[in-house]
Amino acid sequence: MLVFNNESPEKKNILMLLFKVEDRFMITGRGLMLTPGVGKMGRLIGAKIRLVRPDKTTVDTIIRGIEFFEPHPILVGGDLSKEDVPIGTEVWLNGSLNRPLK
Repeated sequence: MLVFNNESPEKKNILMLLFKVEDRFMITGRGLMLTPGVGKMGRLIGAKIRLVRPDKTTVDTIIRGIEFFEPHPILVGGDLSKEDVPIGTEVWLNGSLNRPLK
């Protein structure tokens, strides 16, 4: 699913749903890992993402890491806790139209 977000006339962003959080784990020394993951999306480390919680509040962060094993769970910004990202939160890629997805 793609959604166009025109927050400012000079900057058009594309939002693409990556996955809905089924579980999350705090990994000591690394941060918060979200599952199931991004599948075969390619190189997304450093990509901006928007987390849309079940209550529709949002948090913008980045992908800090991607696990090697399928379906490639992601490690998100270090300031987030499990309580900040409830199960059912949607993870959206929040990137410029000029940024390649792969």
